[in-house]
This record gives sequence, structure tokens and C-alpha cells, in this order.
Amino acid sequence: MSGQKIKSISIKGFRGIRNQIVLLLSEKSGLFYGDNGTGKSSIADAIEWFYKDDVEHLASKEIDKSALRNFSLSEQEVASVQLEFTTSNLGTEKTLSLRREKIATEFSNHSPEFQQYLNKSGKENLLLRYRNLVEFINGTKGDKLKYLSEIIGYGEVTKIKDAVRKTFNSLRNEIKGKGFENQIANQQKVLLDQLGAVIYDEQQLFKQLNEIVRPLDTGVAINSFNDISTLIEKIKKPADSKVINELAFLQRCKDTLSVLRSEVNMVHSDYAKFYTEFKRLLDDVENIKQILLLELLNTGKSIITKRIFTQDNCPLCLQPKSQADLLTSLENRISEISTSSEKLKTYEKAKESIRQTVEQRIKRLELLSTEPLMNSVEYTLIKSGVSAMRTKLGLYQAEIGLKILAGKMVRPIDDLKFVDDDISYPKDIEERSTLLRNQLPKDSNADIRVKIEFARSAFINIQKLLAEREVLRKQKDSIEVVYNEFVRKQKEGLESFLNTFSCEINEYYQFMNPDESFEDLKIVPMQEEDELKGITVQFKFNGREVSPPQKYFSESHLNCYGIAFFLASVKAFNVNNKFIVLDDVISSFDSNHRKRFADLLLERFSDYQIILLTHEIEWFSYVKELAKRKNWHIHEIKWSESEGTHLELGHNDLKELIIQQITNNQEAQLGNSIRSYLEQTLKKVCFELEAKTSFRFNDQNEKRMSDELLNELKSLINKKSSDLRAQTTIIDRVANSNVLGNLLSHDNLFTPKMGDLKAFWNDIENIESLFYCNNVNCKGAVSLNYFDNVNNKVRCKCGGLVYDWKK
Repeated sequence: MSGQKIKSISIKGFRGIRNQIVLLLSEKSGLFYGDNGTGKSSIADAIEWFYKDDVEHLASKEIDKSALRNFSLSEQEVASVQLEFTTSNLGTEKTLSLRREKIATEFSNHSPEFQQYLNKSGKENLLLRYRNLVEFINGTKGDKLKYLSEIIGYGEVTKIKDAVRKTFNSLRNEIKGKGFENQIANQQKVLLDQLGAVIYDEQQLFKQLNEIVRPLDTGVAINSFNDISTLIEKIKKPADSKVINELAFLQRCKDTLSVLRSEVNMVHSDYAKFYTEFKRLLDDVENIKQILLLELLNTGKSIITKRIFTQDNCPLCLQPKSQADLLTSLENRISEISTSSEKLKTYEKAKESIRQTVEQRIKRLELLSTEPLMNSVEYTLIKSGVSAMRTKLGLYQAEIGLKILAGKMVRPIDDLKFVDDDISYPKDIEERSTLLRNQLPKDSNADIRVKIEFARSAFINIQKLLAEREVLRKQKDSIEVVYNEFVRKQKEGLESFLNTFSCEINEYYQFMNPDESFEDLKIVPMQEEDELKGITVQFKFNGREVSPPQKYFSESHLNCYGIAFFLASVKAFNVNNKFIVLDDVISSFDSNHRKRFADLLLERFSDYQIILLTHEIEWFSYVKELAKRKNWHIHEIKWSESEGTHLELGHNDLKELIIQQITNNQEAQLGNSIRSYLEQTLKKVCFELEAKTSFRFNDQNEKRMSDELLNELKSLINKKSSDLRAQTTIIDRVANSNVLGNLLSHDNLFTPKMGDLKAFWNDIENIESLFYCNNVNCKGAVSLNYFDNVNNKVRCKCGGLVYDWKK
């Protein structure tokens, strides 16, 4: 399906085109001239809508898709754009209709091959207008990057990079949020309190425990954790277990609350950053709009991915669109918004950091709340203290969850700050611990058992924390390596591409601007850290590298650069199509650049099908002469009150259209086409044989009807040629068939059948063969220009068709 060219374009009821027009391109290029206001750009609009389902310069809140339908269409009539391609099974008609006052679009071709072609073509550069040129040239570095990204698929690569970076940031936030260092330090303190030494490994632990248990003379040497369990079983007393379990519970309460106390500054700091970024966004209305749209798009994506909405149309506007296309469109727009707002990215980063910090602390408190002893009457005070801290952290959570779009500012840190009363673990923990220790027997066994169990628990907790931290660190480090390598490769790939791409742009630019001071145009990436922020153009001016072009280029030079960029992108990335549409792109070109641009198209893009639309009559006149040599289709687009926007097809084009309409059984427009062809044929014959028609002023001569021409021609033949007089039956048959043509020219209830129309066309072919030579090297009409004075004969140019003729 690669390299598609257009065989024909049929447009009806779309924009300025009321009645159907057909562009029979036959995969050749076409040059179309039309004054402003004739509806010329409706052709470009139709092609853009076919591929993009939109027309960019009409896409605004004030203009809905009903503006794409011709204003004179009734609600029952359908606007349509039909394209036929090199690959025949890709041909399709796209319609735009009103259904219950809602706009509906539909393709006639539902094949997977066409859908695949349409999806891929939507990403290619097929159309350029002057306004697009101006927008690109005057766009910011970011606008140019976005334009380039859409062409080369850089946005997709950036999405992958952003996903990797998001994973890295998430792991880093998780490591920070879990506060491993504080928890480990607290458990080390427990070891120090119980054993009187700092412990780093198992051997140190076992050695210290052996020193503590030596006075008991148990005969058990501690060399493993199993040995610790054996020793505890040997020295424990059933009556002590309940007390020791309570002491362990109290130690866990103390550990959790002590660590939290050491982390409140981190909570305050993270929230303060979040508060600052929240305020920056709230003060920026445009960013609020971005967030609103982002949330809406994310909601739409969720609805589709979760299969809540399964119909093939948009759940909001109900416009027809496949679920796959809708999801792709949503993801692209989400990516655009997410990457376009730096404030939004910074805000999301700050929000994620405080969210992780608060959630991890809440998890610890909730885990503590599940302790069986927490519901005992003795621990009511501790329970209420833990609950109060959970509530306090919940206040932070509520502020973090506040939507910017609500228009309400989050509370300042001073309203939420922890104070000493909030974060001090209740005195009841110490008092209850002292009371329980006093209940233990006054012997060394109970005291040593407490130290052993607390030390073992603290050491195991440290090992778990270290292991969990190590796993997360390895994941983070691995992702960081992947990310850095990805960024390096991405940068190398981009620079390599830009160098190649720049050479192509420079070649086209220099072609249009030979022997000038501007040389070596190249696209230069503008990066901050590992982020590509935009692109600019650098070039040599009088041997010195300068940038950007707006500082030095005239408007005409800038347009040359923009067109060179577009054409280079076509050559580099248009894989599925071998045609381009250029709509009035030379409006600000001086005469010299116009000529060079035309030469560039015909010389360097001779293998492409070019659809060139212009309202510049002088340029049209120049390009027309070049285009004729290349066998382009050349037409003028006109407008009238009766016909609206229409093409005045040449004789051969009209014949090709009629043959196509007969082949495809297109009855609706065939009658008018045949009538128009008959009029053109008779005018040519009458002109060549000098048939005398009555005088008419100005362009009224062009509006003579077939009846008048047939009568004058028959009258002339009766006077001048016995050979042709013998063939008047053919002329009479055409005159009879022309009654059918006249019926088709006016509103009436007559509906022709294809058999009638084919018979009408057969009659015209017969009269054409009477006056036109069938020699392929001639194909000319019998003309008095080739009159044989000696033999009194009239003939065609080659002499293959000859009749007697009285001078």
C-alpha cells in the first residue's frame, strides 16, 4: 500500500462546493487556478477532512463541523468526499450528514486495509497552506519541536522516556518516603539500649548475646538464630510471657512514634514545596485550563480502557469514531498537554513526593493500630494518641487531594504543622513499661530474656529494612542506567537525523536562493539537562554562524525555508503516499523565488503527484507552461450563483469523466456530463466548419445550447457536403437524444436509466467519429483550415478523414 497517488477526487456539498465536482487526476499532478472566493481552498479542505476528520483553520470553539457542509444543503442531503487511489481497494467515500440535528461522519470502506492506510496517512505531511507556513515560521522553539515531533514520531519516543523517568522518580520517592535511615537508626538505638553495643552483623550480635547469657550457665552457645530460640525456650517461665509480650508491644509503639517524630521536618518540607507549586498553578488560568482538559482526557481514557463505554463513537460528543482511534487520539493529546506545561510537571512531582511521604507514615500508624493489645483497656490512651496522629496526617492527605480546578487554595503549612504535643508518644508508654518490668521476677533470667528478645527483634527488623532498601535501590539504579542510556541513544539518534534532515532542507533552500549570503542551514536542538525544549535554525551569514533566521531573513526567504522544511519532511517521512497538496503557499514570494519554487517542484519532485492551488494569475501562467510539458492536469476553478464552485473541464477530461461514470454506474451526474460534452463537441465542429450562428454579446457566445448548434450544423451540411448530407441520420439521432439532455438540465420528475444514458453517449460517439479523425497521431477535427482548393475537399490535419465541400 506504499506510494499511493490519487486517481480521482469527487466532492459534493462540502464547504463552497454545492454541486459535485470531479477531479480526474489519473495519478498525475494537477494545477488549479481560482480567484479568491471561488471555493478553490475547499478542495484542500476536503482532502484534509478526509484524512484528519477536521480542518485546522476551522477548528475552534465557535465553529462546529456543520460549517463543513455547504450552507445550501438541506438536512436530508449528504456532503461527501470520495477518493480513488493507486490501490483500487483503498478507494472510499466519506460522508458528512445530519442525523437528528447531530453531525455524523462515515466511511464507505470498512476494510482493515483501508483503516490501516488511513491511520498511517494521518501522521504524514500531505498538505501545506500559506497560513501553516506563517505559523511554523513564527512559532516558538517549542512549537517547531512539536511540529517536527509529529512528523518523525519523536513524541512517541519521548513518551517512552517519560515512562522510564516516571518509574525512576517513583522508586526514588518510595525510598525517600519509607524513611529507611530513620527506622534503621531507631532499631540500632534499641540494640544499643539492650546490649550496650552497636551491632552491624550477625557475628557481633551472637558474640554480644553470649556475653549476656554467660552468668546463666545454660550450656547453650549462641551461633545462630535457632540457638537464640533454643536458649529462650530453656530460660523462659510461662508466667513471664504475657508481660514480655506486652513489653514488646510497647516497644513497637515507641519505635513507630519515635521515628515519626524524627521525620516531621521532612513532612513539613515536602508540603511546603507542594504548597508553592499549587499556588503557582492556581495563579495561572491557562495552566488550570490545561489541567481541566488533562483530567477530562484521562477520565475519557479510563472509561474506554475499562470498557465502561464500548460504542464506536465519542462518549462526550457522540461523533462516530472507532474505540481504537479514539484511544490513540486521547493518548496523543494527554501526552501533548503533559509535556507542554513545565509548571504542571513540577507540581505533579511535588505532589507525588508529599503524597508518598504522608502515605508511608499513615501505613505505619495503621499497622500499629492492628496490634491485638491496642484494644485493651490499659492502652486506651496510647490508642487515642495513635489515632490523633493518624487524623493529623489525614489533614495533609485532604489538602493533597484538593483539586486545583476547585479554585480553592490549600491551607498553609502553619495550619498543619505538627507540634510537640502531636508527635510525643504518650507518657503512658514509659509508665506502663516501668510497671510491667516491676512485675517480672527479681532474677536475671527474666531481664536477660527481655534483652535477648528485643535485640533479636531489632536486628531482624534492621535486616528486613536493609534488604527492602537494597531491592528498591537496585531497581532504581537499574532504571537509572536504562534511562541514561536511553537519553544518550535518543540524543545521538536525534542529532544524526537532524544532520541528515538539515542537508535536505539546505539543498532545497539553496535551490530557491542560489548565490546568496545564507548558507549551510541546519536544525539545532535546544536542550536543558536531558530534556529537548525546542529546535532552532542556525546558518552561515557572510561566513559567520548565526541564529535564528527571523533576525536576518526577509519574508520571502523565511517562506523559502518553511517550504524547504515541509518538502524535506515529505521526502523523509511520507511512506504511504506519493502526493502532496499545496494551497496558495507563494503569497509572499517575490517573482524570482516563485520561478525557482516552480522549478524545484517540477525538477526535484517529478516522481510525486502534486496538487497545486493558487490565485496568483501570473504565477499560474508561468507554471502552466511548465506543467503542460509534464502532462499535468490544468484547470480553472470558477464560481457562479447557479453552479457554485465548479471546474470547467476540458474536452478530454470530460470524456474521461463520462467513461468513468458509465463504468461505475454513476447515473446521478452522468446526464449533465454527457450534455456538457455534446455542447463542447458541437462548438468545436461548428467553429472548424465556420457554421454561421446569430450574433451575441460578449460571453453569451459561450452559452449557446446544443439544439441551436445542431440546427446550424445540419443547415450548413445540407448546403456544403453531399458526403456529410448522407450521414444526417446520425445528426438527427443526436438531436433526438438531446431531448434527454435537456430534461436532465432542469428540475423535473424524469429519472433516466443507465440504458438511456449509454444510448445517448453512443450517439455522441457516432457524431464525434463523423467529424474527428481516429488516427492516434492526429485526433483532430475536420476543418476548413485544411481545405483542398483543387479537389474541393475538407479534411482533418493528417488527411485521414475527408469530405466533399462546396466553397
